[in-house]
Amino acid sequence: MKELTKEQAEFLRRKQTVLERGLYAPIPHALYQKELPRLQEIYGKTDARDAIFIYTYLHAYVNGQTSNSAYLWAFPNVDQIRNDTGIHGDRIKPLVDILIDENLIYTKFIPWNGSRKKMYMPLYSDRILDGE
Repeated sequence: MKELTKEQAEFLRRKQTVLERGLYAPIPHALYQKELPRLQEIYGKTDARDAIFIYTYLHAYVNGQTSNSAYLWAFPNVDQIRNDTGIHGDRIKPLVDILIDENLIYTKFIPWNGSRKKMYMPLYSDRILDGE
């Protein structure tokens, strides 16, 4: 094997640290290489881009605590998503609907402080996993 450059060694060190600490969600390359272009053909470049952005954003907020019923669900509210991503609040529901229609997330509502809260479970679709 060829000797690594200083930059390559640093990349691998940082990647290994992230993996060891569990500070990641695996995002298959096919999501950007194949799925994004497919979605752009259907929904347009801006909506496809922003839907994928929300998809990866939700992965970052998945609850990893196995001890409760919210395990594997993300539950940021629309204001949090808007503030964190810069996507206008009126666009979030239609973008989430794209993800639902494309089987990239499940959603459900739960009772929450006398109201209800939307929960999101980002999925790894077979289309992405197969790289099709």
